[in-house]
Formats: sequence, C-alpha cells, structure tokens
Amino acid sequence: MTSEVPQALSGRLSFLLGRLYMRALDLEARRLEALGVTVKQQAVLALLADEGPMTQQHLGQRLGIDRTTVVTVVDGLEQARLVERRRSPADRRAYLLTLTPDGVRAGEQGRGLVSGAEGELLGALGEDERRTLAELLGRAVQGQGPGDAGASPR
Repeated sequence: MTSEVPQALSGRLSFLLGRLYMRALDLEARRLEALGVTVKQQAVLALLADEGPMTQQHLGQRLGIDRTTVVTVVDGLEQARLVERRRSPADRRAYLLTLTPDGVRAGEQGRGLVSGAEGELLGALGEDERRTLAELLGRAVQGQGPGDAGASPR
C-alpha cells in the first residue's frame, strides 16, 4: 500500500483518520504480539490498571464495545491468567474483573509497546504537535467544542 494520500481525499477527515487508525492498529498489534495480547486486550489491561476492578458491563461501556466482544476479550485474558473474575462484595450476582500480578506486569509492558508504536506512527510530528493532536482528537471523541474543556461528555 502506498502512503501517498490521493489529492481527491486529502481533505476528507474520515479517510485520513481511517488510514491512520489502520496503521495504528497494525503497529500496535505487531508490537503486542511479543506479549501474546491483542490491541483490545491491552486496552482492557490499561483500563483496569487505571480505574481498578469493574464489571464486564461497565468495561464495555467505558471502551465502547459490545457485550459479545467484551466476553471474548476477557475470556482470552482470563485463560492467559492476566485477569480474574471475582464476585462483587456489593452485588453477589455480579463479577468484578481484576488484574492478576501477571496482568499488572503485562499491562505495564504493553503500555511501553503501545507508546513505541504511537511514536513510530506519529514520527513526523513534534512532541507539541502530538499533544495537540491527542487533545483535539479527545475533544472530538467526547463531542466537546473549544470552550467546553471542562464540560462533561455528551
């Protein structure tokens, strides 16, 4: 695949973001192979490390993925002994997803690998440009305008 952007699509954000997304997934997936986890599994490890134990339903909501995908991703992490399902003390019907010690280590290693992939992906941008891009994309994802920085996501 050529990296040249066709002139007719050079201003189409969906095309540019789509192409960048595909490159990002490819770079991350190749780097994460060394850990034996997928991009989605690494996202789960990172989220659980940052926010602590949560139900599968809450995990799916936080990541914006459907129940079936959550089950598949978590089953793989549980089989690899990176995540455990534990009964919730607040609701005995619910299970909380909890990182194991191996899951904590894999998540930390994965963060470094993903960071390296992002560095490669955005190598043409300086640090300030990368921070600006991340901020703008974050706001766009949350539906916030320039004056809404403190507003809650819609």
